[in-house]
Amino acid sequence: MNRRAKNLIILHSDELRADALGFMGNPDCKTPNLDRFAQRSTVFNRHFSVSAKCVPSRCAMMTGRYAHADGIRTVNETNLLPPNRPNLLRRLSLAGYETAVFGINHVWENFYGDNNRKSSGVVDYQSFEPNDFKPLLSKSWKVQQPTEESRSITVNGGAVNLEVYRRTKPLEYFCDDNRAEQAVHYLENVRDRSRPFFMQLNISAPHPLYEVEEPYFSMYDREAIKAYPHELPENPPLCIEKMREIRAGKHASEADFRQIQAVYYGMVTKVDELMGRVLDVIEKQGLLDDTVVVFTSDHGDFAGQYGLPEKWDTAMQDCLLHVPFVMHVPGMEEGRRIESMSEHVDFTPTVLELLGLDGDWNIQGESLLPIIAGEKRKEAVFADGGHEAPMRERFNVPLTEAHDGIERPATQGKQETYSKYPDTMARTRMIRTDRWKLIMRETNDSELYDLENDPDELSNLWNRPGLEAVSHDLLVKLLRWSIRTAPEGRYQEDVGA
Repeated sequence: MNRRAKNLIILHSDELRADALGFMGNPDCKTPNLDRFAQRSTVFNRHFSVSAKCVPSRCAMMTGRYAHADGIRTVNETNLLPPNRPNLLRRLSLAGYETAVFGINHVWENFYGDNNRKSSGVVDYQSFEPNDFKPLLSKSWKVQQPTEESRSITVNGGAVNLEVYRRTKPLEYFCDDNRAEQAVHYLENVRDRSRPFFMQLNISAPHPLYEVEEPYFSMYDREAIKAYPHELPENPPLCIEKMREIRAGKHASEADFRQIQAVYYGMVTKVDELMGRVLDVIEKQGLLDDTVVVFTSDHGDFAGQYGLPEKWDTAMQDCLLHVPFVMHVPGMEEGRRIESMSEHVDFTPTVLELLGLDGDWNIQGESLLPIIAGEKRKEAVFADGGHEAPMRERFNVPLTEAHDGIERPATQGKQETYSKYPDTMARTRMIRTDRWKLIMRETNDSELYDLENDPDELSNLWNRPGLEAVSHDLLVKLLRWSIRTAPEGRYQEDVGA
């Protein structure tokens, strides 16, 4: 491999499960632009997030450290990376890179500064920078209106917390289309061509609400798509059981779950169209010759699987943790498929090696280059989430909120689930090997799955006779990982006995 990599571009979608993409084998969902990009890149077939929530996952990508090691666990401003915390963007900036991040910030505590370039913020350019980029947020995109045929599609069934929406109003302000336009504008007109650069585009779709305009809303036949399994697993964990009870309710039907999946697919195809705009510019600018370009997501989405919407902090199913990871590296053989497992904490050490930089902090992931070269294979991947008992006990968020004058369950029943059943948020850790997955909770509401014979994780084998040796081996590996990645405290210059 000829390592000519100079720049870094991350194309990041939110809540995109790997199996919803054409190049990952989905027979129904159309993703032609990303399929073409995958053909020119290296695809990691079994790449996993380290958290089912946005902030912990994205922070882990930037630090190369598991979320619990830095106390980062949820979408909360106080749980973003503080200014003195080492991370990839900071390392690139110190190395002279120009930096730009467009879309939502889920990583850096001092991201925006005073909205001026060279301000106290961590990036040179972002979506609300007043001179070059904020004016682009004034663009409005008209959307296609429903046809007589598409109007016949029932928008919502009987489940109040599984709402989906057909968008008919123009797309405006901080919408994904304008974020993509900002990325294009940066690449074509703004970047300093005398310096290496880092650019990240954060697209919010297909994050719920499940809402998209035509033609994407009615693009997929609800009855014709291959449906995700809608039944609850045998011996389900508390979080999945109670989410199904509250977020789907008694009146949800097969049609409701298919509706979610079809609209989710429509959102994914819209993401593909937006990423295609940016990928076209990347290619026209000749950036594939000297730039590492990565497409990925922070985590997945139930999208109707198990009769559930969205995600949950302590649910560790593959539909939430298995995410796309496609990496184009200049000089690397195109069209490769990597079967070894990999995880988000491996991103930072891999990129640093490709760019010829070091990471002078305790990175817990490992470079993927030996895996790509076939020199090693990852034995297991890990994830964690949830809250400590005192935090669960002081839940104090309203259970309803008003939308258009109508009082509805807050965040589609998430708050009600947490309030009524606090242990659905109990601290959780997971280990996944090629065949087995073990999920341990402090409440002992644990799970064990044989992924070889049960890839949809429908039969929880925890405490099943005859599997004691399997459980013991996984528990030892999980314990060793927990010891290795425990928070290490303040950095010490002088170390002695």
